[in-house]
Amino acid sequence: MRKFTRMLIAAGALGMAASAMAADSPEPAWLPATAAAGFQNATAIVEGASGSNVKSTLYVFMDPNCIYCHLVWKALQPYEAAGLQVHWIPMGFLKADSEGKAAALLEAKDGAALLKELETHYSEKDESGGIAPLAHVPPADHAKLDNNIKLFQDLGFDGTPTLIYQGSGGRWADVSGLPKLSDLPGMLNLPAQPITDPELQRYR
Repeated sequence: MRKFTRMLIAAGALGMAASAMAADSPEPAWLPATAAAGFQNATAIVEGASGSNVKSTLYVFMDPNCIYCHLVWKALQPYEAAGLQVHWIPMGFLKADSEGKAAALLEAKDGAALLKELETHYSEKDESGGIAPLAHVPPADHAKLDNNIKLFQDLGFDGTPTLIYQGSGGRWADVSGLPKLSDLPGMLNLPAQPITDPELQRYR
């Protein structure tokens, strides 16, 4: 059943790829207030601003081999420098080595540094995160990743990346895929940041 579940999620993620080009700005999909405790306490790699420098917080469900997760990571880097903290919630389902790479992130002494390595060495040709997977996934990491997948499903999500941001009145909303770059300031409640990466310009 677990294998079948992962195949279903992967199919949803792959199906999204064709439509994950920056879409027209949809109405926010508000999450129930009870959802916050789940994603706020999920096992995650925390990157970006810290302490008193945090001006905005974002949660992202991701797979280490997901190309649109990679593009979101690149798009968010200028915002992290401007006060954004990102909680990357890893799952491992998209490819055979996804779980091993996700576990490597969890086992790293500096998960944010390894995440940066994964993304800066990402192979877009092969759609493969740029770190080696663990040959053996420790049972504790396997359980954490499975819990993230279960949370992902329980929240009704169906593809990566799924971004969760805080909107008006403190409510939390989600968006699937790569948002338009022009939507990021409103989602993150931060001033627009220059994004000069040539690969991202078509997503404005």
